[in-house]
Amino acid sequence: MKSIVVRRLFMPMLASWLVVINSSAATAQKLSVAFDVPALVVAQTVNPSVVQSPTMGGPLLRLKIPVSTFISPEFRGAIAEYSIELYSPGQTLRVVDFWPKNETYTEYEGTVTVESSRQKQEHFQFDLAAAYPTVGHARASGDYRNHLNVEESYQRKPPMQTLTSSGTIRQGFGAFYKFRPGPIDVLEGSREIALLVEAPAGWRADMLQAWMTAVGTTDSGSGRVHVLGQSRMWVTTHQEGDGAAAAQAIAYVRNERTLRGLAASRHNDVQQRSMPTLLHKVGAALDMVPQRIPQDYLERALFGPESPRFEEGTQRLPVDLRVAILDYWEARSRLLSMAQSSTTLNAPAIVMVQ
Repeated sequence: MKSIVVRRLFMPMLASWLVVINSSAATAQKLSVAFDVPALVVAQTVNPSVVQSPTMGGPLLRLKIPVSTFISPEFRGAIAEYSIELYSPGQTLRVVDFWPKNETYTEYEGTVTVESSRQKQEHFQFDLAAAYPTVGHARASGDYRNHLNVEESYQRKPPMQTLTSSGTIRQGFGAFYKFRPGPIDVLEGSREIALLVEAPAGWRADMLQAWMTAVGTTDSGSGRVHVLGQSRMWVTTHQEGDGAAAAQAIAYVRNERTLRGLAASRHNDVQQRSMPTLLHKVGAALDMVPQRIPQDYLERALFGPESPRFEEGTQRLPVDLRVAILDYWEARSRLLSMAQSSTTLNAPAIVMVQ
């Protein structure tokens, strides 16, 4: 009887406490900056004769990728920096060049005239007195003054601040870009970045992974820097004019969209399978009990290597979601096979998790 009473009193309190934990976690996970990149870009062929950088004889391709940023209307902080990383996980596309390059700005026009003056004044005065009882009194005094006035005038370059910085990453198989606010703080909208890459012989299509991060302060009075937004996406690309490669890239994009949409629609079902009881929910909220289905299962499926069998956690996913993951892996594998050279076409494609 006592256990029934305790359960009736304890369980509603536990449920309400869990709602508070979940709502606090949802608020903490809400990000202020969102990113977007196109799912597919066309690789334009570049004439090697117009490229000054050394190459290894493979086809040269230009990729133009617009990156869009959206800032939440409720955001009241300050954005310190955007960073964008694009790289080839299978190391099939080597970066030859990239745009934009490093950019700086200044709030001054022309050179800066610097004028300075120094005044040096020395004054030394001494007064010595001694008494000799046998001969009387003696006094010695002196005064020394020196005044120096120096004026200097010269010109120097105005102080510069970094607006954009860029370079290569992952041993030349990727590039990074960093954007910072300038005199006119316009970080929202779309900006185009570009890569000049060298592909292996027989290359037709490929995938680039994009990492985008925004950091800054959450409110105007805070000096602590936080992550304001972060996105990880695939960007597919194919040889310009290759209809079969374009069709394969489009098929991949459709499979990815189907998987993401199904994962969103089955979210509540997955949560219920992952934490079937209230005690599971409380234990997971306190990091005492692992969830039965990994919380990042979708990210693992999208960016991790394909597997012939599901892991212990992901095998609890709904059947239709597991089928969608298998279809996605197959479409991705077919697309990545077009990134290999003709001599390594039958080799397994490499997909790096990080």
